[in-house]
Amino acid sequence: PPRIGGSPGFPRHGAEPVAARAPRRYRAAMTERDVVADFWRAVDTHDWDLLASTITDDFVRIGMDPDDVCRGKAAYLQFVSSVTGKMDQHALETKRIFYSEDRRRAVAECQETIAPPGQDPLVMDFVNLHQLDDNGLIASLDIYWKTPPRLPPEWIAVETVMEDVGPGQA
Repeated sequence: PPRIGGSPGFPRHGAEPVAARAPRRYRAAMTERDVVADFWRAVDTHDWDLLASTITDDFVRIGMDPDDVCRGKAAYLQFVSSVTGKMDQHALETKRIFYSEDRRRAVAECQETIAPPGQDPLVMDFVNLHQLDDNGLIASLDIYWKTPPRLPPEWIAVETVMEDVGPGQA
């Protein structure tokens, strides 16, 4: 059957099996699991165990501001659970996922809706670049977004959230 969307370098998520086209050296690490889809589903549903199972211990998240960086699995889980826990509303929809042919890179188009306390909902459109390791886990996430009509609160930054939470708390 014809491929739906995507391009030869980045086939669309779910359009056709990727493992059959991947170079032999990568096939052993691949499974049927869609780790990027699991990652975004976990953020949407606040399933922190599922989220932890999708990222490496030395995971790096680069936010919309290049200085907004979070390093390490434990720090990222603390950051994302703290941010979403403060919202009056939080929802995340994954629209599309594209993988490179070797399945080491993925691009996810997402839309996130947040309602910071006492504010109207804010809808933000993102493109997320993922680097995957040899085991198929996400090693890094780099977030790009279209500027929404108003910016999210300044407190949604790794440094600010981590200072508020304190070490070992989430």
